[in-house]
Amino acid sequence: MKLRQLEAFREVMLTGSVTEAARNMGRTQPAVSALIAGLESSVGYPLFERRKGRLHPVPEAHYLLDQSATILDDLGKLSHNMRAVGRLQEGHLNIACLPVFSTIMLPRLISSFVKDRGNVSVSLVSQSSERVYERLASQQFDVGIAEATTHSPLVTEVETSMDCLCAVAADSDLARQQILTPHDLVGLPMTTFIDGHFIRRQVENAFVRERLDLTIRFEMQNAASQFAFVEDGLAWAIVSPMSVYYYKQSELNQPRIVFIPFRPSIVYRIAVLTPAHTPVSRLARAFSDILVDEVRRVAGLDPRQDLSDRL
Repeated sequence: MKLRQLEAFREVMLTGSVTEAARNMGRTQPAVSALIAGLESSVGYPLFERRKGRLHPVPEAHYLLDQSATILDDLGKLSHNMRAVGRLQEGHLNIACLPVFSTIMLPRLISSFVKDRGNVSVSLVSQSSERVYERLASQQFDVGIAEATTHSPLVTEVETSMDCLCAVAADSDLARQQILTPHDLVGLPMTTFIDGHFIRRQVENAFVRERLDLTIRFEMQNAASQFAFVEDGLAWAIVSPMSVYYYKQSELNQPRIVFIPFRPSIVYRIAVLTPAHTPVSRLARAFSDILVDEVRRVAGLDPRQDLSDRL
């Protein structure tokens, strides 16, 4: 049996006429008659008695109509759903990201993305960069965003590089500077990442090259934990534009930190990830493209219109 034959059979059963069935299907009467004849050949016996130019279904025809109804209904639903998927109106996204993106940036981006896509669902998990790469490499997630400190042949990366900024208390003398260098900060306490973090290593190298001592007072797991010490004037910090975005969006009152360019440049590299060896869904591709644009916008590298205009 062919699905087109079953569709023609159902129309004939419901209308009682090959002519009406052909009109409903947008086909010619001979074409529908041929489909019915092919179906009867397939089952091995007539499904209609032809009396005085009209078709009268045999009892077996009613049985076939009942049994084929679920198949045809499911096919109709599948066709509708696949068109919706193609229009990015249905589907599920599994997203992995760094913790700094999981509280403000990505929830807002996801909310804007799904606002007019009522049948799109999303799972968001925050983990370390290494774990995000592992999840994408094992094909467990559709899209990821992580610091580009590692690479995997199983992951496709769209990388963005940006210069870090120096965070100082808004009421400090340093806040009036246009640019800060190691010479401006020598002897002043710093809050930074735990030993081995790539931002910390770059800062340490910058001071070594100038033969200056770096005074580290506070070591933290992430940038968000460093802001309290900067606000209270206890330390300065070097943070990425992504952390600056987090601070400015989460600070409800007047921000107490000023962010100033630092030289030499401390480079922060971030990558939007997708699996390299499995097809990426249209939905995941659309979201990853928007995520790349948002990262570049936050980094000051993409001067295009606001996010809401691009969704």
